Amino acid sequence: MTSVSRAERIHRDAIVVVDHDHRPIGPDLPLMAAGGVTAKVYVVTLDVDAAAGFHVSRDLEEGWLAGAVDAMAATLDDIDRHADTCSLATTAADVRRAKEQGRIGILLGAEGARWLESSLQPLRLFHRLGLRELQLTWAFPNALVPDGNLSAFGREVVAECGRLGVIVDVTHIPRPAFAQVLAVAQKPVIVSHGTAAGVRTDLEDGQIRDLAATGGLLGVHFYNSYLGPDPTPDHVVRHIDYVAALVGIEHVALGVDFFPTDGAWYALQAAQGTTNLQWAVDDMSGMPRITEALAARGYPEADIRAVLGANFLRVCETTFGS
Repeated sequence: MTSVSRAERIHRDAIVVVDHDHRPIGPDLPLMAAGGVTAKVYVVTLDVDAAAGFHVSRDLEEGWLAGAVDAMAATLDDIDRHADTCSLATTAADVRRAKEQGRIGILLGAEGARWLESSLQPLRLFHRLGLRELQLTWAFPNALVPDGNLSAFGREVVAECGRLGVIVDVTHIPRPAFAQVLAVAQKPVIVSHGTAAGVRTDLEDGQIRDLAATGGLLGVHFYNSYLGPDPTPDHVVRHIDYVAALVGIEHVALGVDFFPTDGAWYALQAAQGTTNLQWAVDDMSGMPRITEALAARGYPEADIRAVLGANFLRVCETTFGS
């Protein structure tokens, strides 16, 4: 069996999960099906008002919860509109069932927590509606991390996520707060989309070790701001290699972080200094290329399956049940 045919078989049979994604659900479904992607964590709300712009959003203090409620309603409506091909996933079993039925599972996440507006009640409500992953911060300070450190409210949010069954995500969080979250979390903590500084940029070895010690994982970013110009699947695999050697293959997954490339989304990236928007694969249909790169590197099938989705499902099971 050639390495390509071996990769095709593994990818076809494996559960493949993208840990962080912004592209609209409806148009993405055929691409996910073409790319053998079982499920993705769709980011319902982000700590920025794309219409207002990056710089204006920093100082906006009101409207975050109302905007998040509208976004959640629109997301659930989108899933309902495509009920023939996708379904809301709130457990690991839902993801496995989607695979068995040839459907797409949609898990729900949030990037940043300004929408909580200093209350636990919105978190409880969104959990009932399906939220299963919360990234505590994005680019701006919020009530959880107002000054680089985890606040008393931030500690309450981490504890409530553990009680409810919501994965805590420390992507983009300031370094002091990173350590403080890991010190108080009772469940695995993840970085849903990041990379290893030992290869190019982002998380230092000590942070990756501390993350792994919680039972968590690092979802490898596919974006050129993290992988470098003209990123390829091999760039992704270099980070997988590094993390696997450092803390074990069970602590690495696929972060990806696709988002729209035009209009307000392009303006957001340009405001942060990135105008050449590229990923290691163009869209979800290209995900088999990651499996091919892992197989070409000689990874055993069990390790490939772990990276593609089994590791993330383990975190799901530990955090909110099988």
